[in-house]
Amino acid sequence: MININFENLDFNTLLNSNNKSLIITKDNEEFYFKIHLKNTDDNIVVFSNGAVDPEKKEPPIFMRESWVNDMDYSAIFIDDKTIHNKNLKIGWGIGTKERHYLKDYSEIIKKIVHILDIENRNIFYYGSSAGGFMSIALATMHSETTAIVNNPQTYVYNYYKTTVDALYEAIFPGMIKNDIQKEFSARLSITSLFRVCRRTPKIYYIQNRLSKFDMDKHLNPFIKMLDKYGIDSTPINFILYNDKSAGHNPLSKEKTLEFIELVIRKSISI
Repeated sequence: MININFENLDFNTLLNSNNKSLIITKDNEEFYFKIHLKNTDDNIVVFSNGAVDPEKKEPPIFMRESWVNDMDYSAIFIDDKTIHNKNLKIGWGIGTKERHYLKDYSEIIKKIVHILDIENRNIFYYGSSAGGFMSIALATMHSETTAIVNNPQTYVYNYYKTTVDALYEAIFPGMIKNDIQKEFSARLSITSLFRVCRRTPKIYYIQNRLSKFDMDKHLNPFIKMLDKYGIDSTPINFILYNDKSAGHNPLSKEKTLEFIELVIRKSISI
């Protein structure tokens, strides 16, 4: 595993880190990545984690990293440090009370793609569930990029109460829920982040219509808040499918990779 300071990150380090774990130290915090570079393509997809099971594998964890041999494009896999040493399964990139880790991930990714000379329009953020939340947020922070998400959360506080309560206790100890959601709204709400960043990224929002919890707690409130605050929704493509047995689970690996490929190659028309 290679460890380097953010300021010293360069092309040779990225090449030497290809297909390996990379620790990037930024402002005294270590962040974990896996980078897979393909010199046959100018596109890159950044993958974020959904819920993980630390009993099966301890962080750092890079979900879907085993897919790389089925991709023609480069990929970056993010480990969400939010959950490290906190007995949490999901972190949404929230970080600590003092520091929003998604901002760190965004700055690091921007530097990586700049070094690799990849244009923003060729950068795609993919994730499902909590990884979908992170992917939308990262695309919001990174102009001209695209988010591809499957059954994402759009509001952390609309997730299951026991999980949210555990998160708040671990990240914001001593604070009451209302104060957390008011002070840190841009970390917990996608529409709040849109308003702070004053932009809506291009999003392919893939949703199982028969996952009732996702529809009631995330998709429908998201659309309602877009309209309430007059947020531009034209860059968002909502794609609904019907799979009662799958519920919240994302599309299969094969269907996911096929969809990502269609978006990257601009072969999809909505």
